[in-house]
Amino acid sequence: MAQPGAATDTAEQAFSYRQIWWIGAGFLGVMLVFSKYNAFLPILYEQYIDSRTLIGLLMGTDNLVGLLLIPVIGAWSDGLDHRLGRRLPFIIVAVPVAALTFAGIPFAATALWSLIVVEVVFTAAMHSYRGPVISLLPDHCPPERRSTGNGIINLMGGIGALASFAGLSLVYDVDPRLSFGLGAIALAVTGAIVVWKADRHPPYVDATTDGGARPLRDTVGGVRLLVRRPNRGQLYILAAMLAYYIGFAGLDAMFPLFAVNELGLTPGRAAFILTAFVGSFLALALVAGMIGTKFGKIPTMLTGLLILPLLFLLAAPVRSVPVIVGIFVVGGFAWGLVNVQAMPLVADLGGRNRIGFYVGLYYLFTMVGQMLGGPVVGGAMDLFGDQGLFYGGAAAFALGFVLLRRGQRLLPASPEELARQEVALPGDGHPGDRHSGQGHPGEGHPGG
Repeated sequence: MAQPGAATDTAEQAFSYRQIWWIGAGFLGVMLVFSKYNAFLPILYEQYIDSRTLIGLLMGTDNLVGLLLIPVIGAWSDGLDHRLGRRLPFIIVAVPVAALTFAGIPFAATALWSLIVVEVVFTAAMHSYRGPVISLLPDHCPPERRSTGNGIINLMGGIGALASFAGLSLVYDVDPRLSFGLGAIALAVTGAIVVWKADRHPPYVDATTDGGARPLRDTVGGVRLLVRRPNRGQLYILAAMLAYYIGFAGLDAMFPLFAVNELGLTPGRAAFILTAFVGSFLALALVAGMIGTKFGKIPTMLTGLLILPLLFLLAAPVRSVPVIVGIFVVGGFAWGLVNVQAMPLVADLGGRNRIGFYVGLYYLFTMVGQMLGGPVVGGAMDLFGDQGLFYGGAAAFALGFVLLRRGQRLLPASPEELARQEVALPGDGHPGDRHSGQGHPGEGHPGG
């Protein structure tokens, strides 16, 4: 029988980015339909609801479903023993449900109750798909190349979002049913591409399971293990991601208010300026991934988290639109240095057998950060005036730097070394449960 190390070496020699591009089609579909969902569902709700607050709460069911579902689905997929592997069964079930309900949204809009039901089923199906399809990247990509691979995934997602805004949005004015129907077809096609091109048993995740899928037990056990002292490095890294997402989400939510009140712009132009930040990120996502591959994920993220607070502090007194746009272009690239490395870094912490669960944790922490961004940065604006937007954002990014640096020092080994080890959950029968210091990469090692 071949030795595991030999198999890994052979797989790395055979690795090609071409397969990552194909897998990236899945994220293209995810971003295409979610961009359209976020843009037009409030318009459909407005037929029945006058309160903007209530519409916002209903739209928040997306994040709530994701918070509850993604970590559980991730843990479930890690323990699944199926002839199609760990991730593909979820994709095969979730994509048709998501496509059908997405196509059905304009038909369900004939009544409020049916619209809410279809929305909840759609978001549940999408989040059951999103975690497994993103986990396919680290499953197929060696740890040293995951930053570049995630740059490809982000670029594909950006193409999906642009296709939604530039194409499906125009079709919506002709016929909403046709627009949602085309989006559903695109989701189904991209999901089929993923199933066609992904390996059934990829080389960078263990092919064997540890006794069956126990999603709720493994989710709770993984969180309990995460807060133990030997694993604080992983917890600090996830906390860093929550912190810096507060800064990003706060900018996204509150900048239009700053631009209208301080720069004298219309709401439409105010929101459009944010495309300088997002467009720069998308255009340079692949470059940011290559930088992370060359210099390491955490050093690259720390560089971005140094640049962003400085840019925000520089922007606070500025009242020139061209200067703000220039700052945002640089800021978008700095955000790429941070965000493109983040998911691959968390996947590395999951070792070879808990990738899905850790990717679920990534979404859990970043979604909480997104939910807190508007209130936290808005509070800074209440305290310091509209320029508090940049003070609050700078503080969030700086806190992210501190937490990430602390997490780096507490990790027992480099992320790439952790990615090749096994991560045990309490009671799952791994050696780490019986002998301290074995099985889980965070146990029995000195802090850095």
